Amino acid sequence: MSDFSNITLVSVTGLNDARGAAYSLALSSRQMPQASVLLISPARPADLPPHIRHRVIAPLSYHEYSWFIMFALWKLIDTEFALIVQEDGWILDIRNWSDDFLNYDYLGAPIALGRVDMPEGIMWMQNFTWCEHLNRPDRVVRPVLNGGFSLRSRRMLRALIDHPQIRVEIPPPEVVEVEPIRMEWFHKPLNEDVQLSAALRPQLEAVGLKFAPLDLCLQFAAEDIGPLHVGRNINRLFGLHGWWRRLVSIDPPTVRYGVTRQLAEHIGGERVIIAMLQARGYRIEFDPAPR
Repeated sequence: MSDFSNITLVSVTGLNDARGAAYSLALSSRQMPQASVLLISPARPADLPPHIRHRVIAPLSYHEYSWFIMFALWKLIDTEFALIVQEDGWILDIRNWSDDFLNYDYLGAPIALGRVDMPEGIMWMQNFTWCEHLNRPDRVVRPVLNGGFSLRSRRMLRALIDHPQIRVEIPPPEVVEVEPIRMEWFHKPLNEDVQLSAALRPQLEAVGLKFAPLDLCLQFAAEDIGPLHVGRNINRLFGLHGWWRRLVSIDPPTVRYGVTRQLAEHIGGERVIIAMLQARGYRIEFDPAPR
C-alpha cells in the first residue's frame, strides 16, 4: 500500500465558516497520516489542528469555486496527486484504498447525471438513465464523476493551463420567465466536475489524460445510489460524498442531513448509507420536521 506522501488532502471553500471543511480534512487525515493536508478558505478556523496548513483566498461564490478548481488550485499543490474533500465528502475507510487509483488522472463517484454520445448526437441524461446505454456498440457513455470527493493528478489540475486549446463552453440556458426569472441548465455545465469528467472528457483524453473506469470509480466512492450499486457491498467504499450529508463533528463523527429523516430515508438507497454510517460509529442527525 502507498505511504500517501505523494498526496495532498485538500479542501477548498469560499465561505468564511470553514469548520466543516476542517472536520473533513481532520477525519480524513487520521486515516491517511502521511499525506500533506491543506485548507483553502477566506478565514482560518480558530481551532484548526496544527498539522493542517491554511491558505487564505478571497470569498468564492458557488460557481467561482468551480473556476478556482479548474484554473487555480494547481498553484497550491506541490504533490503528484490531490485528494479533494469537502464538508460533505471524506474518507470512510482507508482499508478500501487501492493503489490502482493512482494509475489515473481523475477518479470520482459516478452520479445520476451522464453524457451519452450516440449517432444522432450528444444526449445528457439524469436519474441514472444513462446506464441503459452502457455496453452498446453505437454509444459512448460518460457519467459525470463527482468532484467534491475526488482524486486528481497534478496533470489534471493543470490540464486547462497546459492545454489552452481545450476551452470550457457554456451553452445558452433555459430562461424561466415566471417570476422570479431565473436561468436553468439541464446538465449543470457551470460545475467543474461536469466540465472535466464529461463535457471536456473527449478533448482531455485526446491529450493523454486518463479517467478511471466505471467499476473502479464505484469502488472509490458513492454519492447518488442507483442501479449501478445493486449487489455491491457498500462497506467496501473508500469515500463518500453527498450535498445532503454534512460532517458537523468528528469526536464522535457526526453527520447531519439537510433534510428530515422521513425524506432522507426516501432518497434512493439512503437507508443503506445511514445504516453503514451508524455501524461505523457515526452519529446521525436530521433536520426537524417543519411545524
